[in-house]
Amino acid sequence: MSHPYSRGRVALIVVALLSLAGFLLINRTALADLWDRLSASLDGGDWAVIGAAAVVQLLGHVLRAARTKVPLDNVRRGSLAGQFRHLTIGYLFNVVWPLRIGEVVRSWLIAKTVRISFLYTLLAVLLERLIDVVFVSVTLLVFVAVVGVPEGGVVPITAVVALVVAVALIVAFVAFVRENPFMLRVAWRASSWLNNDLENRLRFKLWSVIFGFQRFFRQRRQLVRYGLLALAAWVCYFAAAAAVAVTVLPALTGRQAFIATTAPSAVVGPTIGNGAPGGFVDGVVEFVERSGGLGGRELLVFASASWAVANVPVLVIGVVALFVNWARRTSDPLAGAPLAAQDRYVNKLAREQDVSGRMTHFLDSYFRGQHLSQVMHRLEVNGNVSLVQFFKGGSNAVTLLATSGGELFVKKMVPTEHAHRLKNQYDWLAERADHPLLVTVLREEHADDHYAIDLEYRPSSVPLFEYVHEQPLAESAAKLAQVWDYMYSRVYVLGELEEHPDVRDDYVSERFVRRVQAAAESHPALAEAMKSDRILVNGQELDNFATILDRITANETAWRDLATYRTSAHIHGDLTVDNILVDLPTRDVLVIDPSDDNQVRGPIIDFARHMQSLLYGYEFLNEDESPVMLGARDGMPEITYRDDRSARYAELADFVSTEVIPRHLSVAEQRSVLFHVGLFYGRMLTHRVVINSGTVLKYYGVCLQALNRFLDQYDLPRRDDRGEDLFGIETRTDQVLSK
Repeated sequence: MSHPYSRGRVALIVVALLSLAGFLLINRTALADLWDRLSASLDGGDWAVIGAAAVVQLLGHVLRAARTKVPLDNVRRGSLAGQFRHLTIGYLFNVVWPLRIGEVVRSWLIAKTVRISFLYTLLAVLLERLIDVVFVSVTLLVFVAVVGVPEGGVVPITAVVALVVAVALIVAFVAFVRENPFMLRVAWRASSWLNNDLENRLRFKLWSVIFGFQRFFRQRRQLVRYGLLALAAWVCYFAAAAAVAVTVLPALTGRQAFIATTAPSAVVGPTIGNGAPGGFVDGVVEFVERSGGLGGRELLVFASASWAVANVPVLVIGVVALFVNWARRTSDPLAGAPLAAQDRYVNKLAREQDVSGRMTHFLDSYFRGQHLSQVMHRLEVNGNVSLVQFFKGGSNAVTLLATSGGELFVKKMVPTEHAHRLKNQYDWLAERADHPLLVTVLREEHADDHYAIDLEYRPSSVPLFEYVHEQPLAESAAKLAQVWDYMYSRVYVLGELEEHPDVRDDYVSERFVRRVQAAAESHPALAEAMKSDRILVNGQELDNFATILDRITANETAWRDLATYRTSAHIHGDLTVDNILVDLPTRDVLVIDPSDDNQVRGPIIDFARHMQSLLYGYEFLNEDESPVMLGARDGMPEITYRDDRSARYAELADFVSTEVIPRHLSVAEQRSVLFHVGLFYGRMLTHRVVINSGTVLKYYGVCLQALNRFLDQYDLPRRDDRGEDLFGIETRTDQVLSK
């Protein structure tokens, strides 16, 4: 037989009842005195008015619950009965515990019952209370302006302090929600002190708060409704206090009635004390005596009746609410129902399933103020698209998995200044819409602050990186061969083998040398590593950047080889393993992310990108976050990093270099591949400085290895005219790290 209550609910009931029992025991004398005063002073008609005032007070609480419901319904609709139940339980804890602990209990109950973000719920409740403090404080200051400063000036000082603190907290909260750069940076810095898991969870919670409140603040009708409900609730509270005042205190003047009506809020509103009857009664009596000149036993009766109206009904209902789950009767038939798969991502404030782990890179870049992440945030707030997963990028674009209208798709975005590059990709793919081995482009989007394209998402596809490390070597090699068969049969339009010295010179100068120099200007460690003529990289002594370039340009054969290649009207331009998928049902490859904007336009570029992965483990380097060390040995700078290129990558590099490349490239082009590999690693440095400066030295080290290895070809014997030994491939297991 199942238990009617969960463990959490049983714990709540036990804590609440024990706390209430302790409260009643501690305050038994004050409560007895309060009851004696009321029973001795009130007749049947007076009790009827007190009862009516209690009903009006409860109506104010119902309106408060409806007010709380407004921002929370933006996440998931719940019932008013459930909100009122949680409010009364929260009031119970507010009465018996100090520091308004009931607001935390109330927020926890709402979040747990409706299954939404606890932090969002808590901040919605705290914002509500801060607005109340502002309202009460302003009312008290108006009171002071009408009736004058009470003796001792305690009320205006308390009201001013409460008003200043509340307004300051509201302003800080609004600045955070409005994405103030300083506030975001503080959140980013503070969360970075935690371990990776807690850091990501906290950032996700903070971002979802911004997301939720921005969506709420954009809806003017809901803001008006929120304000009207707040005003109506306080009208009820003041009406209840006024009814008690005119009933218990005889012959009040208008000024005295105003003072008495304000007194309960003046004592309770701006404070953080608990609901002890003795302190409340003494506070009300002192306030009215000093401000209105009233006194006597009637004033004690008024204070006692005010406490009873404000606390007794809500305490009784709160105790009952502990045992009755009114939240099940909800106004939303879907509330509490399991979310559909896409809703886990659309509703970022729901807590049906933790999706923060898929948004790590987005959260990091968003709180650091990166433009495209904030653009994506605005698209989500506007309801245009919902983020599912954010991928690391290696260029000025960001790539993410998104959903809209139940459709999952890949979205790529760039700032407007780089729109032409992504536009080239869109046009390239659109022209080849009939190619089954290419990803399908769905649409493009032009905006003032970004340009974006949407691509098909095939959930049945897996990255080639994963595929080759799970399948036999022969199967993996066949997939690479399929890629190159496609490129040569459907993409390339080849010209003659010719020399292009001017293109080579511009390309090396603009895309390589200037990029490396620019990276060094903003990365002191890189600048330090580049100073010497020689350098150690993972224990291997190499020519440093300036030295190796001087030697390459001075070698007539090597420099001429770099200018000698076959052009093609179209190339892919970024054919790393990262940009190849395998569709599991058909076992066909799927090529993505063309980048056909190189000055050198020929298959040599695609082969260099391909070998960037296979020869030097580009995908491993991207994922590895271990520290890169810069030291010195024997008067030379020394770079040490973890090299995790797998044995499978080494085997595939051997296959491509001995079976594929010789069939398609001339000897000069084959020798040039290594130079272009080094160039690609070097030209990425400016971007690595921005997105992950800790990896800059690692990429620089790989760049130097490829350049030195390129020039070494011209000093080594070759096995045959095809150049099969040009890459110096070593496939022995003791030369690579198996992974």
